[in-house]
Amino acid sequence: MNKYFALRKANRMRTRLLTEKSQEQLKEVIRYLRRVSWDSCGIELVHNDLLDISIQANAENQELFDSISDAKTFVEEVKPSLKTLRAADYFWFLAPLYFFFEWGVEGLLLYPVIGDWVFELSVGYLMQLVVAVTAFCALFRRMMEQVGFPPRDHWLKYATWLVLYIVTLYGTGWFFTQVAGKIVLLRLPILSYSIFCLLLGAGLYAIHFWRYGKDPRLTARL
Repeated sequence: MNKYFALRKANRMRTRLLTEKSQEQLKEVIRYLRRVSWDSCGIELVHNDLLDISIQANAENQELFDSISDAKTFVEEVKPSLKTLRAADYFWFLAPLYFFFEWGVEGLLLYPVIGDWVFELSVGYLMQLVVAVTAFCALFRRMMEQVGFPPRDHWLKYATWLVLYIVTLYGTGWFFTQVAGKIVLLRLPILSYSIFCLLLGAGLYAIHFWRYGKDPRLTARL
């Protein structure tokens, strides 16, 4: 079995051994780390370490953290140890997401409604895509990586940046469509295009998780 999935499965099973309060504390920390970092392997290893601490604490009739400040101190100490993604790494997170869900699943769901609609790959569409990916990496992710703990205390910052991202995406999309939307490079029936994107996205996800399983930190731990 893929080592990443093996560790993830073991973490889920061991979480059930904790008290209800410790489970909630653990979930809040892990949920936060997933929002501020895409180092999924590193987060699962932190999850595993926290489970060891939690189980020992519960055996002594204590919880994982005594207060929210203890949890905050923990995440501030562990966050720098998680990998910071390089520009090239974003491909493995964005490409499967766009192909599988955005263009694959969404296209198949819309097919009964829009019928034999034809997807047009225009210069304007490509320009919008570049802006969307750049905005996602440079704006949205950078904000998420810097947000504090607990995230519920920073919900306004989340909402503001999300609205800014949406406005940027659709605003530039409209503009580039007006400028270069009529320069069409490729036309494909929506059904064929959606199936192609679905298969391509699934393949990229398979490579993505295979790379997770080969992470040297997992090899050293398992």
